[in-house]
Amino acid sequence: MDQDTAWWTTVVFATDEHTDLPRYLRIVTAVERAIDTRTVTYGQRLPAERTLAAALCVGRGTVVRAFEELVERGVVERIHGSGTFIRPRRTSSHAVVRHIDSSTEDIGDVIDLSRPAPSDPSHLPAIDWSFDPAAHGAGVPARGLPVLRHALAAHLTRLGLPTEAEQIVVTTGAAEALDIVLRANSAAKRPTVLGAPLWPTLRAALTEHTATSLCLYPDAGGIDPAAMRRALRRTRAAIAFVDVVESGPRGQATASSRLPRLAAAIEDHTAVVVEDLSFLPLARLHDPRLQPLAALSERVTAIGELDRVLWVGCGIGWIRRPAPDASLLSALPRIPAPAVSAQVHAARLLDAASPQWYTDRYDTLAERVVLLRSMLAELMPSWTAESTTGDGLWIRLPVVDASTFAHVAARGGVGVCVGRECVTDGSLREYIRISAAADPAVLESAADRLVEAWATYTRRLAASV
Repeated sequence: MDQDTAWWTTVVFATDEHTDLPRYLRIVTAVERAIDTRTVTYGQRLPAERTLAAALCVGRGTVVRAFEELVERGVVERIHGSGTFIRPRRTSSHAVVRHIDSSTEDIGDVIDLSRPAPSDPSHLPAIDWSFDPAAHGAGVPARGLPVLRHALAAHLTRLGLPTEAEQIVVTTGAAEALDIVLRANSAAKRPTVLGAPLWPTLRAALTEHTATSLCLYPDAGGIDPAAMRRALRRTRAAIAFVDVVESGPRGQATASSRLPRLAAAIEDHTAVVVEDLSFLPLARLHDPRLQPLAALSERVTAIGELDRVLWVGCGIGWIRRPAPDASLLSALPRIPAPAVSAQVHAARLLDAASPQWYTDRYDTLAERVVLLRSMLAELMPSWTAESTTGDGLWIRLPVVDASTFAHVAARGGVGVCVGRECVTDGSLREYIRISAAADPAVLESAADRLVEAWATYTRRLAASV
C-alpha cells in the first residue's frame, strides 16, 4: 500500500460507524463527510478502484458502485486516463478552494495576509481625489511637500508627540525612512540592539546597514527597560531600534508604566534610537496612556508610514527628528521620493481622518481579529494564537520551522508572514503572522485555504517520516 492510499484509508475511511448501510454507501458517506469537514478538497485525486478495494478489503465492484454514486451526486468527476477527482460542492457556503496537488493551475486571486497594511481602500475617509500638476510647479522640496509635512506634524502632535513641520522628512515608506536614518548616522557595520520581532522590511534595512545585532524580546509587559540598559551597555551599540506600539508583527504594546524608565535607559547611552510609530493612531485607542518614546527622550528619532493604518497604496513614510537636521539631506538623493499626487492625497486623508474615523476603524479591526481567531480555533485547534493588541494574529505552529508551511500556503493561494523573517538571530521559526485587515468574506476564504494547506503539509510531513 502506497503512502497516499494509506492516508485515505486511515483518515477518510477510518471512521466506520455502526450502520445498516451497504458497504458502498459507507464509502460514499465517508467521502462526503471528508468534503464537508474539508479533510479533502476540490481537485484532490481519489485512489484507483483496485487499489482502494484492496486497501479496504472489499470487492472492486463495491468501490466502482460507490464511485458511480458519487458521480451521480456531483461529488466527484472521472477524467478518462487520469482518475477520479473531487468536485466543488455546489451547496457549500465556503469559497471553492483548489487542492494544492491538483493539476488545475488557476487558483484565483492570491489572498495576501502577510502584509501589515490593508489592501482594500474602501474604508478610507472621503476626500477629493483630483490632482492638478500645474498647481505644484516643476520642483518638489527634498523634505516633501509643505502641505503634507504640516499635516504630518499636526497628526503627530495630536498623538502626543509635539512636532513642527521642519522636523519632518517625507519618504516612500517606513523601511526607506529607516534606511535614510541609518545612512545619515553612518551605521554601516556597527552593532545594533533590536526590539524583536520587527516587520521584515525593517529587518532587511537594518541587516543591510549594520553589523551584528542583539535581539531584545519583549516579556508580558513589552520591552524591559533593565534589559535595554544591559543590552546597550554590553554591545556598545551605535543604533537601537524599538517598537513600543506593537512589537512589530507580535502585536504587543509596551506597558505605559515602563516608558519613562525605558527613556531613561536610552538617555544614559550614546546610541541613536529609532522607533516605529506607524500603528500609534490605533494603538492609543487601546491604551490612551501609550506615549511615543520620542516624546520622552530627544535621543529618539521616530519613523512611520501611513500605509500601515490607511492603505497599502498610500506609499508615504516619514521621519520625525528631535530637531531639524541637515545631515539627513545627504542621504535623500539615494532614496526615491513619493509622487507629488501621493503626497497631496496623503495630506487630504490625514485632514479628513477624524477621531471617530479612527475609533470606527479600530473597532472594525478588533472584530475581524476576533472572527479570524475563532475560525482558526475551530478549524486549526493545534495552532496557538497569542494575545494581541494589533490587527492580526501572531500564531505558533506545532512544527520546528513554519517556512515550509508558508510555501505550501502560498501555493494554495494565501500568503503569511514567517517569524524567522522578523528577526536576525534565526529564532521564532515556529511562528507566523496573519493579518486580519481584510473583509470577513476574504478572511473566511483565507481560513479555508489555510486549512487545506495545513492538511497537505501535515500529510507530506507524515509521509516523510
